[in-house]
Amino acid sequence: MIKRRINRILSRQMILVLLFSIFNFSVSARNSEILVSFVEEPDDPAPDVVRTFDYSCLAKAGHPRLLADADGFESLKRKVTKGRSKNPTLYRLHKEVISRATRIVASDRSFSSSDRYYVIVDNLLSCSYAYRLTGQEKFLNKARSDMAKVCTFQSWKPGGLAIGEISFAMGIAYDWLYHDLSLEERTAAHKAMVDKGIRPMTKNNRLADIAGNWNQINLGGVSVASMAIYEKDKAIAVQQIEKAVAGNRKGVEAIYSPSGSYAEGLGYWEYGGTYQACFLSCLEGVFGHTAGIAEVPGFMESGGYALFMHGTKNTSFSYSDGGAYVDPFLLTSWWFAARNDDPTLIYCERRRLYDGDDPSYKYTPIDEPEQPYRMLAPIVVAIRDFDMESRPVNPPVREVWSGQGEMPVVMVRKGWKFDDTDVYLGIKGGYADTWEKSLTSHGHMDAGSFVFESDGVRWSDDIMRPPYGRWYESMRKVESPRKYTTQSGVMWDTFRISNLCHSTIVSYANDGSVEGKLHSTDYDVDGFASIDHVIDSAGRQGAVVNMTDPMKGQVKSARRTVELVDGTDLVVTDEVAALDNIDCPLEWRMLSMSSSILSSDCVTLTKDDKIRTLTASSSDQSVPVRYASWDPVRPYKDSWRTYLDYDDNIRDRTIVGWTAIVPAGKTVRFITVLK
Repeated sequence: MIKRRINRILSRQMILVLLFSIFNFSVSARNSEILVSFVEEPDDPAPDVVRTFDYSCLAKAGHPRLLADADGFESLKRKVTKGRSKNPTLYRLHKEVISRATRIVASDRSFSSSDRYYVIVDNLLSCSYAYRLTGQEKFLNKARSDMAKVCTFQSWKPGGLAIGEISFAMGIAYDWLYHDLSLEERTAAHKAMVDKGIRPMTKNNRLADIAGNWNQINLGGVSVASMAIYEKDKAIAVQQIEKAVAGNRKGVEAIYSPSGSYAEGLGYWEYGGTYQACFLSCLEGVFGHTAGIAEVPGFMESGGYALFMHGTKNTSFSYSDGGAYVDPFLLTSWWFAARNDDPTLIYCERRRLYDGDDPSYKYTPIDEPEQPYRMLAPIVVAIRDFDMESRPVNPPVREVWSGQGEMPVVMVRKGWKFDDTDVYLGIKGGYADTWEKSLTSHGHMDAGSFVFESDGVRWSDDIMRPPYGRWYESMRKVESPRKYTTQSGVMWDTFRISNLCHSTIVSYANDGSVEGKLHSTDYDVDGFASIDHVIDSAGRQGAVVNMTDPMKGQVKSARRTVELVDGTDLVVTDEVAALDNIDCPLEWRMLSMSSSILSSDCVTLTKDDKIRTLTASSSDQSVPVRYASWDPVRPYKDSWRTYLDYDDNIRDRTIVGWTAIVPAGKTVRFITVLK
């Protein structure tokens, strides 16, 4: 009896062992098939080196390793699936990327050349992210087909921004999809990144001297590709990364130091900043540091600059070529908030994300891939560990933000309700010709200009430049790009770029000391308008701008104080000393989105049933002011060249102000109030 029971038990155990063995063999066989089907391209046998970085870290990291490793992606996946109730903000951002990728696949959005690099980047980043987070084959198939097409292009346009953007997207897709690509696909992508991205960039010695978004996009983008393919081509990857890090560090110092303001304006802050942020996150994720780039003075403070660039009605402080009427999406603000552990920096972005039942981030249009939306996927991965929920996201307490550097700015913000009770003032100094000074090409003759918003109206405006394509094409018919911004460059015949179309002061005096002027009113393009003092006291907030250098040859000296008084009124004080031997005819100009009526004692401005009056007074009774308005177009008689086809007439705006003549040798103070 006992023996039969023992035999039955043993028989059951043997059956279980047999079944387990069969199952284990089946699993092993399937795993063997998987292992056999995944064939690695041979690694470069060269030894890893230690230079700025210990490059063995790349070899040890495996794939994925850019912005997140496998554990990082699993953590992100848990947060936006099972943990989405605890991470609603991260989930919303994640959902935007998935929605974008879904629409890209559904429309099968394509491209025919590297000229459409923004479509390439959008497709690859959105679909690679969507596949890693959902595992849906449709996203993988779209990314694979697009990668294959990009590899066939003859070049990735090494003379422009395409090389940096495409290299970045290919590097990220290669890394994130590495184990789901065939040997042939990985080999082709590796070869394309080296031949069309990395190698051409190692020959470019100019980008390190450019203090602007080209430095960040191209050096950062191609370096990310180098980090992706390191094991396959160690020497050229190390060469590119080392060269790029040195050049990018130099660029970041020129761009952001000492305070965090950005010379090219808010749109370029976002464009260059997304690539800068992702590049640094890749370096830090693999090597544990950024070779001091993230520690450059002013860089981490730049998140505050972007926050205070927001105007009162979904507008932004516009200057240089970065002008805009509608706030751009500032994806980089999420990264700065995460790095600084400061939820305040995403106050405006989070507000837009949660703006009612249909947030403005929702369904970002895929027919506008040239906008920053295309970089949302890598930003979401980079900020996955940022705690956005346990603390309130409040607006800043401070009301004034100031930044020195190539383009010094001061911004005053009273209220963050984004309604008619908010007041905003932005003041700008700096150069006109930034190409000669910092090797960027986006400067205007806008020194001393200001943007002022109150009562829901932009009373003082800064208009957008002409569309790049038509504008540049027209200027190239006249002269080479390097001459555009010289004193005699055709750019200054573009009315929107000149000081006649900005809210600043203009002189018609000209002693001939500045050679090559197209117009007597032009500023000295090498003259720097410094911000000498920031005003932040009870009842008075603003800045003092030294206008003497830009107005060289027109005045002996000029100082402009722009301030918000009692939180309501704009007061501008201009102290002008005329040259000893030349009278100084002046025009005080303000470009406005309002309509105007002139009278003997004021200018009345109206917009949307809101009214403001502009009055001016002179400290010298013998130097009266006369109120004036001007058509927003350069008078034909003052145009050095006949009109080219890029300078469209400006509509729905007026230029108002006053005129006066300061006698030779005299100093007069003018006070202008917008009340």
